[in-house]
Amino acid sequence: MSEVDQPVKSQLTLLREQSDVLEQSRKAWLEDSLRGSPLWKLNYAVSDIGHLLATLDEPEAIKQGKRWGKLQQKLSEGIAWLRTIDLLRDSLNESDLNKIASAVARLSSKPVSKCHKLMAKPEWVRIRRWWFGYLESIPPRDPAEVLTIAMTERAEHRFLKLRNRVLKHDNDKDWLKLEDATGELKAILLLHVASNRGYQVRVGLLSDIESHLRLWRQSHARQPLLKLLSETPEVDDRRRLADSIAEIRLQERLSAHRRKERVRKLLIKPSDD
Repeated sequence: MSEVDQPVKSQLTLLREQSDVLEQSRKAWLEDSLRGSPLWKLNYAVSDIGHLLATLDEPEAIKQGKRWGKLQQKLSEGIAWLRTIDLLRDSLNESDLNKIASAVARLSSKPVSKCHKLMAKPEWVRIRRWWFGYLESIPPRDPAEVLTIAMTERAEHRFLKLRNRVLKHDNDKDWLKLEDATGELKAILLLHVASNRGYQVRVGLLSDIESHLRLWRQSHARQPLLKLLSETPEVDDRRRLADSIAEIRLQERLSAHRRKERVRKLLIKPSDD
């Protein structure tokens, strides 16, 4: 049996798989909460859950999607700080890291503490209760019976509208919306691939676009935090250290630009390497 002929997993199966990613990522972060990568992975498992819930197109699924969206909003600043700290740890020597430690702790304390609270057992038990209770209530369904032409057309229209907007105006808010629209359309087409080989090719393309957009978002989120850090007395009073932070910020700006350029190329000429 070829890959395209294999049966498509149901939304319930895919939601359970992403729930496992959530659990593993949370556990990995609690074991080493100085690293941001596990929470970054958890955040995008939440995004994937939201896109899958949208394919169910019913009120309770929409409610659950909004709940996950609120969790993402609460975690977002803390994750951005943790990923920025990861970058600083990889970019600076131990002496410089010690010099900025108090400034980083002061700036990141509140948002990172919020992450700790949300990932702690009491809050996570509450989240698990409403989430797994919902999963138990979903009846087994063939994706083909749930997906409608109208749903697919809406997702296509939103993606194409934002594609045209980012290519014409280059507004960061539109780029952020494009990331969400890409994930939404990918989730729908992924559930269609058994019946259409062309969808499999498009899913691969959308996955590439989404991956670059996620990395662009990361660089985009780090830049203002690096600017805040550069304005603290611990950095501003040390010229060489200030120059090092400025260089890291420049590299993040260049990285964000490269990601955008790669996405533009995929949007305009998707068959090119």
